[in-house]
Amino acid sequence: MRATPPGPPPFTLVPLAVRHAAAMAVVLADPALYRFTGGEPPRAAALERRYARQLAGPGEEGVAWVNFLVRVEDRGEFAGYVQATVTGGDEAEVAWVVGTAWQGRGLAKAAARALAERLAEAGVRRLVAHVRPGHAASEAVARALGLRPDGARQDGERRWAGPAPVSPARTAAP
Repeated sequence: MRATPPGPPPFTLVPLAVRHAAAMAVVLADPALYRFTGGEPPRAAALERRYARQLAGPGEEGVAWVNFLVRVEDRGEFAGYVQATVTGGDEAEVAWVVGTAWQGRGLAKAAARALAERLAEAGVRRLVAHVRPGHAASEAVARALGLRPDGARQDGERRWAGPAPVSPARTAAP
């Protein structure tokens, strides 16, 4: 008889803040995280500058950036982040990263679903993600969001798309 794997640890989506850069630099420090995306682990000072830019917003009419850090509650530690670029109010491009110490526990799927639900509550109706071919873990997260490859590619990544989850607010009777 096989044991059912435990679900993801309890977590909270915490709004991005510059003050979290040092803690996130530790989460993002493993070079293995960049195997599919390229780049290298950021230093805390670089994350501070990046977070300040993200918090300033895109500066483009009709576009919003949504950024949350994933904090594991029982440890009080950050484990990664989820983010979205919302365009036109009804479509969002979503992305997720979970540090290697927290991978394999379902946390990326759960955090991405929590972000998708928040986006749906705000009126987003369609989700898009870009996943590097062969990145099985990210493909699994995209599938968990109900996304499917749609044949399009951008910068070597496959585009996955699908409807946002239906929000209870969108289905409630008037």
